[in-house]
Amino acid sequence: MKKSGQNANDRHAQLIGLLKEGGYCSVVEMSQLLNVSAMTIRRDLHALEEKQIVEVIYGGARLITSKRIEANFDIRTHEHLAEKQAIGKQAVELFIEEGDVIGIDSGSTTLEVARNLPNIPLTVVTHSLAAANIVAQNKLHSLIVLGGLLQHGANCFCGPQAVAALQTMYINKLFLSASGLLLPHGLSCDNLPDSEVKQALISSSRQIILCMDSSKIGKAYLARFATLDVLNTLITDKDISDESRVEIEQQHIQVLTVSTAASILPELALAGDDVTV
Repeated sequence: MKKSGQNANDRHAQLIGLLKEGGYCSVVEMSQLLNVSAMTIRRDLHALEEKQIVEVIYGGARLITSKRIEANFDIRTHEHLAEKQAIGKQAVELFIEEGDVIGIDSGSTTLEVARNLPNIPLTVVTHSLAAANIVAQNKLHSLIVLGGLLQHGANCFCGPQAVAALQTMYINKLFLSASGLLLPHGLSCDNLPDSEVKQALISSSRQIILCMDSSKIGKAYLARFATLDVLNTLITDKDISDESRVEIEQQHIQVLTVSTAASILPELALAGDDVTV
């Protein structure tokens, strides 16, 4: 557990982890476990409560339960954060070149790709609201936001408008996300409208790079959107099992792993990702 001095995003991730394990945790206990003041814990809980991630009750807090199979976007951005940051950084360093037309899928891991984009001319196609707001801050990046109905749980635009727009586009490199990778069957998520846009992104893309932490391997959700043979590369963390790695590589997919030994880097406040472009 990190001691005092960690950034707010890191503390939020640890608080969510504590609440997922125990269901309820008091402010006093959280303060002791994270070695920060009770005032800091209350401030963090208030920020998470505003995002409807936690409910503050009885001198502590509990995680707000969801009827969805998968946690909503705000919760997912805090889970396995170190792995996601390392994956996003590696994806950009290895695959982004000046002048690329890239697709950034919706997802908390591909959001880290958007955060690490270099200061070079790029064209970015995305249906992710959070990614769009990050890309829009760089004038060297030409941004194409796919329209449609905003899916609040996935924080992305979906629908026939997005799918139709992709039929007229050619994307060099797609940074794809998935909620689950079940061997040998394929990739899935729990949002049917989002899965349709993912399929359209794949169909419009020449090179497909799946950015996904290893905790999602072996999981399956309602909407299966692709078989593994569409992938060129998987970037994941070093916790992937040897068995899974071999089975994925047998599908002629390059598997790259990243180390998360380095500390989590401070990032833009998550609230800033929620502003409409």
